[in-house]
Amino acid sequence: MTLLYLIRHGRSTWNAEGRVQGQADAPLDDTGREQARKLARKLQDIDFDAFYSSPLSRASETAKIVAEPHDLPITFDERLMERSFGNWTGKMGAEVDEEIKNQPHINWRLDGAPGGESRLQVSNRAATAFNEILQGHHGQTIAIVSHGGLLGIYLEHLLGLPLDTPVWIHFGNTAVARLRIENGQIHIISINDDSHLDMKSQ
Repeated sequence: MTLLYLIRHGRSTWNAEGRVQGQADAPLDDTGREQARKLARKLQDIDFDAFYSSPLSRASETAKIVAEPHDLPITFDERLMERSFGNWTGKMGAEVDEEIKNQPHINWRLDGAPGGESRLQVSNRAATAFNEILQGHHGQTIAIVSHGGLLGIYLEHLLGLPLDTPVWIHFGNTAVARLRIENGQIHIISINDDSHLDMKSQ
């Protein structure tokens, strides 16, 4: 049995501002670091065998905080980076919403932002990366720190949903999805678990 913990990074400076991040390297803010510390305390008794992370700083710093109690190295993989949002990168969310509203004939969900990645491109690179990780850690417990967009698209892939299905799987900052892989079957135990954020700071 393989256990997979999918973790979104803590709040970044651009999350706080409402900016589109994509593959821009906005760091965690103080709230994001506290979120990561709370998650680290929640997961400190889990017997992890490996940690993987996107190399973007908001994910890598989250991974370092969560991995610290386990004294394990972190493998950074560029395929775990967030979806590229091309020309939308750095824009305020409201600006992007206005652009989408003014061009209703374009399927942004599938095609992506101008100059960015399509949904198929993200799904393919995520599936390739996760398949390799799972093959290398059969029967182990793995933590992967990545980004909300990529993790949601990967879960949709696992569920066999067509790319144009109007479903959005949400990951809050430092939220966790737990998956169990057994006898070739994938069981989703939880999605978007951020109960650790209710813990009092120490």
